[in-house]
Amino acid sequence: MHPINLLSLAFAALQTGTWGQVVGTPYGFATGVTGGGSATPAVPSSITQLKEWLADDAPRSQDAALTPARVLHLTEAKIPSSLANEVQITVTYDKASHLGMDVGSNKSLVGKGSAGVLNGKGLRFKAGAKNVIIQNIHITNLNPQYVWGGDGISLSGNDGVWIDHVKLSKTGRQHFYDASRVTISNTEFDGVTPYSHSCNSDHYWTIIMGGTGDKITFDRNYIHDVSGRAPKIGSSSGTQLVQAVNNYFYSGTGHNFDISSSGHVLIESNYFDSCVTPLTSGSNGKIFNTASTGVEGNCASALGRNCAVNYLSSNTGRMTSLTGSTVLSELGSYKSQLVAPWGMVKLLVPLQRTQALGRLEIEERETSLGLCSSSMLQPDDLCHNFFRTRSMHYL
Repeated sequence: MHPINLLSLAFAALQTGTWGQVVGTPYGFATGVTGGGSATPAVPSSITQLKEWLADDAPRSQDAALTPARVLHLTEAKIPSSLANEVQITVTYDKASHLGMDVGSNKSLVGKGSAGVLNGKGLRFKAGAKNVIIQNIHITNLNPQYVWGGDGISLSGNDGVWIDHVKLSKTGRQHFYDASRVTISNTEFDGVTPYSHSCNSDHYWTIIMGGTGDKITFDRNYIHDVSGRAPKIGSSSGTQLVQAVNNYFYSGTGHNFDISSSGHVLIESNYFDSCVTPLTSGSNGKIFNTASTGVEGNCASALGRNCAVNYLSSNTGRMTSLTGSTVLSELGSYKSQLVAPWGMVKLLVPLQRTQALGRLEIEERETSLGLCSSSMLQPDDLCHNFFRTRSMHYL
């Protein structure tokens, strides 16, 4: 028997003020998602009400200013008989973090300004839930000291999800896993942690894309200070069709992409900065990754355009060039849902400048790379001054 454990369920305080609607329009594989639609934004009056609203299937648009609100006490945890002879230790953990709040269909959950923090509770989509928008929230502190402590956002074959301008940090296990038809955009996966599987302050269990029949757009995200599964794509059944484009990977001390045989992945126009292993040598899925120049035109017949080369900093490990045509043919059936790469004349601004909570309205200014090195695959520091800049404003 475990001792009394404390949990801190950190949200549901009300604030006054103007509450925002969803900003922007779902795109990529989330095209057509409406979330709560035109439902009037509502503010939950209690933790119980927030959980009820999220879990039902009625069209709802919830705005949230989230701050610590309640402490609950738990008194008992049972040990399975199969483990009765194993060494037992006493632990204190936040039981609320272990499983996320249920999310039903037809929902928009939008944080207000920089106050939308789920501190100690993730989100768990109900099986079969569809048509959901999650925007401008930060999920954090899910028992990061334990791998079983809690997942940030967990999906289960859900159709039509847009996750945008979200931050995930200090999770126990995955920041994100299992989807169906989803776009993840402008989202920060922050791996900085005092509890590290790799003993280097970097999180290992980051992103898993392993649902049966996944179709995922992974665009303009910032993934940093991680040591593995960033992302891991593939499972023992079905296929996972992914376009990973325009993302910024920084300080990867282990591996980034790890793709098993069921993963069908296009990796283009991403920037890998200080990443030891951008793609594992054992990745054996159907992969096209434009790891070198001269292969961009291979995409033209299937996609109606060239692919864009990935960029590797001088202190990033080698990425093996993989040019399988299977994933191109498959993505060619979804041309209208593919994201345009920023390409050779546009580089990513380090996205830590753009992912701050509460910054949603975007103005973009493109800049030339005329002063960059001719290599383009390994832009030097001078190039960094010419990354695309994006000014963003509070709602």
